[in-house]
Amino acid sequence: MEENYISEYLDFCESQKRLSLETIRAYSNNLNQFKKFDDMKEYVRYLCARYDKSKTIRRKLACVKSYYRYLENENIIHDNPFNKLYVNIKDSKELPKIISKNDLKKIRNHMLKEKVSAETDYKNEKSHRNLLILELLISTGIRISELCSLRLKQIDIEEQKINILGKGRKERTIYLGNKETLKLLETYIKTYRETREEYLFVGKDGVSHLEEQSVRLMFRNLPYKMGLEIKITPHMFRHTFATMLLESGVDIRYIQQILGHSSIAVTQIYTHVSMDKQREILTNLNPINQIQ
Repeated sequence: MEENYISEYLDFCESQKRLSLETIRAYSNNLNQFKKFDDMKEYVRYLCARYDKSKTIRRKLACVKSYYRYLENENIIHDNPFNKLYVNIKDSKELPKIISKNDLKKIRNHMLKEKVSAETDYKNEKSHRNLLILELLISTGIRISELCSLRLKQIDIEEQKINILGKGRKERTIYLGNKETLKLLETYIKTYRETREEYLFVGKDGVSHLEEQSVRLMFRNLPYKMGLEIKITPHMFRHTFATMLLESGVDIRYIQQILGHSSIAVTQIYTHVSMDKQREILTNLNPINQIQ
């Protein structure tokens, strides 16, 4: 494999496949790593020894495979080594990353202080929004995509519930069992959203919904501001929510339905969770109760 073919392939990926510069850089790194090896089997052995995550190994092999497909299509090679290669990479089992109860308390207290100390209308609204985002993530286990796209019409303050359109357009209802979170939500709507946009959380343009990346960035920067040596992602709150409910003795069937985790086919084998049971779970055993 000659280096000039790698350059040609990367040019092809940029001009014809229109891949992003970030992807092009990743392809370049992968292919330059691969060219140091004499054959494919040696490279596979290296990957398996070097990387713990199976998805990392698969991604790197997929890049090299795509490169060889390009060489074959361009008649640069006539014997594609991938046609004779069989690789069985077992999936690595990674435990979901969660946030400790102690760190959850610190994060919530930090956001409460930011809300109390806010000196301008802008800071008041932003700190209220950020605290509400945190409390909804902790107390409902909602997906970040579901949270950011939440419309005001999906929220029923009087009945203490939100209707969610999840993955695969599956609908589910989550009961808002924590009184402080409910009050925070009600006040936020009345103060900032009652006569305005259709979304609970809006983006910079004031019309479209808040971008998921904005929430990710907020939680990415939070540990630095607080002096915590941890990494936080919005999805970690979902894992933490489920773990804390499990540790409180809640049946996993209830948790899976509250999270909207299962496919329609799988859901049919679970016991139906009535709103009364969900109300009991999310009022008495809500994770946020444990840090307030």
